[in-house]
Amino acid sequence: MTNLMRVDNLTKWYVEKKKKQTIKAVDGVSFTLEKGKILGIIGESGCGKSTLGRLLVALENPTDGSIEFEGEIINHIVKKEPLRFRRNCQMIFQNPFDTFDPRNDIQKILTNALKIHNIGNSKEERVDICIKAMEDAGIKPAKDYLNRYPHELSGGQLQRISIIRSMLLKPKLIIADEPVSMLDVSVRADILNLLLNMTKEKDTSMIFISHDIATTRYISDMIAVMYLGRIVEMGMTDDIIQNPKHPYTKVLISNCASIDPFEKINVIKIKGEPPTPIETGPGCYFAPRCYKACEACKESYPPMIEVEDGHYASCFYLG
Repeated sequence: MTNLMRVDNLTKWYVEKKKKQTIKAVDGVSFTLEKGKILGIIGESGCGKSTLGRLLVALENPTDGSIEFEGEIINHIVKKEPLRFRRNCQMIFQNPFDTFDPRNDIQKILTNALKIHNIGNSKEERVDICIKAMEDAGIKPAKDYLNRYPHELSGGQLQRISIIRSMLLKPKLIIADEPVSMLDVSVRADILNLLLNMTKEKDTSMIFISHDIATTRYISDMIAVMYLGRIVEMGMTDDIIQNPKHPYTKVLISNCASIDPFEKINVIKIKGEPPTPIETGPGCYFAPRCYKACEACKESYPPMIEVEDGHYASCFYLG
């Protein structure tokens, strides 16, 4: 398979000069994403998932490290051909009501995206493209929605519009940042299926960011587990879920409800809240909460090693 994106030692540190503190939001993240594949990134709130997503679509600049897209450094593409990059890399945000200009109706929201990227030869053709995309995505009859404004749609409908607008450009990569977490449970499955079907149909790669393991398991080919700005475990979805190696991953999975009401799960409890990403180190960031931690964990950060074929974890005591 061909790699679409390669991320190498990516960091994003924020310096608070008044307090003389360094906040390590993303702290040395590396991974590769193959074309047509879906990578799920999971972790607790504050672990750096959303910051990572914004870095990957160049909404923020990294402190260090590199991001390659189809073999080119992203910053170089953005400087030379910003429209090409924006068309190829699209982001779907958590809150659909914050995504759109409330002064624009749905027709303008969708057709403007096409116009900016020179898709369609006329206004009528662009409207027709949008109507077909809306109908295909389950918004029917599409003409009844074209003149509505964002506040006149439900959260689920508006998130569909967000997905439609992104996919109209036929991007090669979608970054979906918690795309269903603010929606009613009743519509989450429909939105996930829409996202999954559209990416598979167009052979679009996706990075799916979530704190929900069950949702991520359903949609992803691979999973990367983040804790305090770092990836602590990464591999194929079934390997991560069925055979987790890192203590933090085991904690997350043991606390995830099973679809089988009779399945017995040994819940692993840990104490305390996640620490803040301020002046972290030198040891393992999870050590203060880890049930396996010993002195070595407090002295140095464990390297990422391949424990099985394509399955990586960062811990001194894997198993």
